[in-house]
Amino acid sequence: MHMPPHLKQCFAFCSIFPKNYEIKREKLIHMWMALGLILPDGGSKALEEIGDEYFNELLCMSVFEDVVQYEGGAIGGYKINEDFHSLAQSLTENEYVVIEDRLAGKNLEQVRHASIVSKHISTSIPFALRRVQHLRTLLVFSEGGALEECFYIFKNFPCLRMLDLSGCLVQLPSISTDCLPLLKHLDLSNNHFDILPLEISSLCFLLTLNLFCCYNLRSLPNLKQITGLRHLNISGCESLDMPFGIESLSHLQTLPIYVVGHACKACSNSKNFLNWEFSNILRDQYIVLTHCSCQARISHLKLLKLRGELKIKHLERVDHVKEVESMPLMNKEYLESLGLCWGNEAADLIMNPASEANIVRFRERKEHAPGPSGEPETRASDRDQDLAGRVLAGLQPHKNLKKMFIVGYPGIMFSHWFLPNLTEMVLINCRGCVQLPILGHLPFLRTLRMEGMDNIVHIGREFYGEDVISFPSLQELFMRDFPSLQEWFSLNDREIFRQLSKLVIRKCPKLVSLPLFLSLKHLEMQSCRSIMLNRMEELTLLSTLIIERFDDLSSLPKKLFRNNRLLTSLKIKSCPELQLVGSGFRCLTSLKSLSIQWCEQLSLLPEGFENLNALECFEISDCHSIETLPENPIGGLISLQILSIENCSSLRSISVGLQYLTALKHLTIMYCPNLAGLPDSLEHLSSLLSLAIINCPLIECLPDGFQHAKTLQSLEIRNCQRIANLPEWLDSFASLRTLAISECPNIKSLPVAFRRLIKLQHLSIQDCPDLLRRCQRDRGEDWWKVSHVPHKYIFSSQQQ
Repeated sequence: MHMPPHLKQCFAFCSIFPKNYEIKREKLIHMWMALGLILPDGGSKALEEIGDEYFNELLCMSVFEDVVQYEGGAIGGYKINEDFHSLAQSLTENEYVVIEDRLAGKNLEQVRHASIVSKHISTSIPFALRRVQHLRTLLVFSEGGALEECFYIFKNFPCLRMLDLSGCLVQLPSISTDCLPLLKHLDLSNNHFDILPLEISSLCFLLTLNLFCCYNLRSLPNLKQITGLRHLNISGCESLDMPFGIESLSHLQTLPIYVVGHACKACSNSKNFLNWEFSNILRDQYIVLTHCSCQARISHLKLLKLRGELKIKHLERVDHVKEVESMPLMNKEYLESLGLCWGNEAADLIMNPASEANIVRFRERKEHAPGPSGEPETRASDRDQDLAGRVLAGLQPHKNLKKMFIVGYPGIMFSHWFLPNLTEMVLINCRGCVQLPILGHLPFLRTLRMEGMDNIVHIGREFYGEDVISFPSLQELFMRDFPSLQEWFSLNDREIFRQLSKLVIRKCPKLVSLPLFLSLKHLEMQSCRSIMLNRMEELTLLSTLIIERFDDLSSLPKKLFRNNRLLTSLKIKSCPELQLVGSGFRCLTSLKSLSIQWCEQLSLLPEGFENLNALECFEISDCHSIETLPENPIGGLISLQILSIENCSSLRSISVGLQYLTALKHLTIMYCPNLAGLPDSLEHLSSLLSLAIINCPLIECLPDGFQHAKTLQSLEIRNCQRIANLPEWLDSFASLRTLAISECPNIKSLPVAFRRLIKLQHLSIQDCPDLLRRCQRDRGEDWWKVSHVPHKYIFSSQQQ
């Protein structure tokens, strides 16, 4: 394959990674830069931009493959195509080496670039590699093992340009100021150390310093001398204050977090240093200004040529609006994502690409962490609200911005900015605001998330703007915790939300009206009034519907299901008064997943349940009024693959209709204390792969019909006190690979047929006293029946 000369070395470098290793685009480009593999084009393009072009060229050649990790299909990283990886290694076998399991396996004299792959508890530098003093690159890939004797690296490899010790749990040693004099790329991410050696500041050629998720890191040394530093990643360093001298790093492009420091009297007084009394200085003997927190003022960002992502935290520490006026964000045209945060909000979680999952985690942490005295958080004073408003206005970003996050803003009004390229807007815990910002006029806005808006009572024209079409590109809208919101007005004279496909509304207990979202496909409603569901009857395109925590909901609207025949996923949870699901259920012929949880008054399955011919997964749990699963509804589910019945305390019987579920693969029945047994006629469950019967104390045996489940691979029986033996036909489970029996004290022995379970790989027996005794290694009467199983876990929890 022909490859342009400027790509050959970049391609060759990819051989240093293990097979199937996932790499971030930006990280790989920074590595290429450290080795001088990216050539300036003689124009104004930054090396990072040229490197991005290199990457795209290789991507077009299929050298890299996308790895999708995040909701919405965002790319989490890339893998090197297996064939191209093998090709790269064959072309560079003398210069590049991947050392696995501590064995180099080849002569290392000519090696310039090495990586070490370790799956052991500890990781060490192979002795053969320690003698290669001309090494340029060293990457250590360790699966949780600590790197031993890491001082060898700093002592033995003076020619290193690139060093990656990510996740090695290293405690960095003190190093000499002349160690690693040529180092350009240092990755210490995901480590547990709390300080960096002061000598790090002597690495004057350093281009990249990655400290991502070094949670314990408290401080950084003075970085003023590393004038060429371009990338400083301190995301996830929650205890870190900003390093001294950061305003001098004029080439810095990556700084994902900037923590505004407190202004202190010592430094403000230092401005009047010439007026100090000399006698006072003699009395105090010394003055310390080096590590005062006011070194990180927001004005220090002025000269930094930042790109990509920036979060400015603790904006409440800005004492005067002149500070932000001296640092115009409007000039930072290469910023793509900006977070403005007041207070202790976890902006680094919120702005992560996997934002949905992180926001949920952040929210749960906040809800379960009470304040010092259990009192509600105090509101900002009028002065603080006014200052916050002026600070926000002074932080207007460049029009190129694509993502905007405002968190903990204490003001009462948002600034009227026009950001025409914005694609995502997040407003969280702006509890003092009385009006939402104008957002409807933004042509490319696709995602809008708003949470914690205590003072919003109405949403009206001010939200939509004056354009004929409002929110022309919006696809996802999330609203949560609007305790005062009563009305959300629509506009009859214009088109709104024409592209909206996903709507999530949670904790809006007073809301009684909202617009009609005709294009909606995904709807989630939680902790709202039941009247809100009536408005949803006019929707016709829903594919996903989640209804949760409707305390006053007794029945579902009749037309809701009739008008949404394309519905594929339905979840009804925590509706304690729900008694009737609705007659339109029979229309849901496309439904594939159904979950009904915590509906205590629901005593019958929905009318028309038997018509759900496409249903593949049915979960019912904590419905304590359900007494039986009748034959007609159950037997008609010809496509059902997963059936889970959990914690239905009144359930007494499951009909023989269970035998007609010929597509059933996974059956779980747990915490049903009054279930007396399972039907005997189960001979048609020919597709069953897993069966779990847990905490059902009245069940006495496995029905004989189960012996026809020839495909069963996993069987679990737990806390079923009345089961006295396992059936002699147990060897009918010819495909069984996993068997777990626990807390069944009346099972005295194993059947002879157990020995014929030749495919069984995992056997777990726990808290079954007689079985434990009979299955003792080499001594128990039943040991010969179980000895052929490769992995056995036979124990009593009291002995653990």
